[in-house]
Amino acid sequence: MLADRRAKIVATIGPATRDEKNLEKAIKAGMNVARLNFSHGSHEDHLKVIHSLRKLSSELRAPVAILQDLQGPKVRVGKFENGSIQITPGEKVVFTTAAVLGKPGLIPSDFKELPLACVPGTKILLDDGLLEVKVLQVRGEEVDAEVIYGGTLKDRKGMNLPGANLPVDAMTAKDLEDLEFGLANKVDYVALSFVRHARDIRKVREIIEARKSSAKVIAKIEMVEALENLEEICRVSDAVMVARGDLAVEVGQSRLPGFQKRIIQVCNQLGKPVITATQMLESMVENPRPTRAEITDVANAILDGTDAVMLSAESASGKYPFKCIRTMHEIITEVERNEEEYYKLSLETEFLSTPSAIAASASLSALKLNATAIICLTTSGKTANIISGFRPKARVISVTQHMDVLNSMELMWGIQTHIIKPYKTMEDILSQVDQLMVTNGLAKTGDRVILTLGQPIAQGVKTNSIYVHTVNGEGYSKLPDEQLPLRCQTDPNVG
Repeated sequence: MLADRRAKIVATIGPATRDEKNLEKAIKAGMNVARLNFSHGSHEDHLKVIHSLRKLSSELRAPVAILQDLQGPKVRVGKFENGSIQITPGEKVVFTTAAVLGKPGLIPSDFKELPLACVPGTKILLDDGLLEVKVLQVRGEEVDAEVIYGGTLKDRKGMNLPGANLPVDAMTAKDLEDLEFGLANKVDYVALSFVRHARDIRKVREIIEARKSSAKVIAKIEMVEALENLEEICRVSDAVMVARGDLAVEVGQSRLPGFQKRIIQVCNQLGKPVITATQMLESMVENPRPTRAEITDVANAILDGTDAVMLSAESASGKYPFKCIRTMHEIITEVERNEEEYYKLSLETEFLSTPSAIAASASLSALKLNATAIICLTTSGKTANIISGFRPKARVISVTQHMDVLNSMELMWGIQTHIIKPYKTMEDILSQVDQLMVTNGLAKTGDRVILTLGQPIAQGVKTNSIYVHTVNGEGYSKLPDEQLPLRCQTDPNVG
């Protein structure tokens, strides 16, 4: 069943997946987090997707996190008279910040600060580094350059200036407008592009808190400056994304694997969920099967300790979006089946907060008692997130009455999310736990489970206790597949 997979799948929603019927197929294929890329699409388009996802999530009893990915100060070329131009090695071209249509030899850019960021010798990479030019001189609002690697340059392709200190903020006027829209429509995560300093994250968080939103902030690591400030950025973020597209262009493709491992390692140490993104199954945009290299890439990200892996064009505009999601699910499941490096417990930390101490105790107790599951009764998801960081072999099941909390936990490694009815006493809780575990096929009578909760229960106290319980489900039996929550079904039919 889908619930057996620990690492999560983030799928970008686009023309291939945004209809309600296709969103249902994406969830059934194994999507945990829906990424809305605000570099594309109108607010109206995104709003339809949000409403459809919330409706489907409720009907299928499968919480889904919604991730709003802000465009950031993306440096792009403008539009051309015929939609594209050819550039050839040795050719001289002119970049202009004027509002004109491009033509052979003339490349417009919407990045007004381009002349300020360039000096003779600056490299400008186009279309994710496929094309390259070198700056010869700067003249007012124009930049003269020579083509090093040529090819076809299409409308609105990205520009990168590796190593250049761009005089821009991480958030543009468009981002602020998009963020207001996202918060008003209760997105679960906001991903900030081109983060360079911890203050970039703090600025977004201030806006979120001012709007009294519970949205969490994801830092996209794709700049050299972000790597220089990595630990500080990770500490102030709720989650991190290894944005390999721009990062590879910035640091050089041969250095990317080392940086990917380092970012994942830092996030694991700090207990921050981390997403590995970009071109994971890129060939499946056109083909029904991935390359062997792509399969290995996904597998290695899981072995490195990533919490989630992400699909971009593969699920947004590819020919096989649902097959992509299911393929990724199958790769992850196979890696996890043979992976025994669970329980990253260290008893050397001198002092822990109460939630951290409870999480460590629950993980250790599950290990020593060979417990089937750790069940977190939560109102915020904080303790469940910390337990996830210890990578226990036991199932981690987070239960709450708050659907928005369940949605947000869909990004975190190993956490299964289930709704629970209001409770006042321990008897209420244990009765519901027994029913939940047995009817959904997650445990059987006689299995040990570890509960984390706050006591006194009736007062709604934050998590301060663990409780060892032996499942007593003699009055229950596993429900037939069609009555189970989607992710507890044997093999949901994508259709």
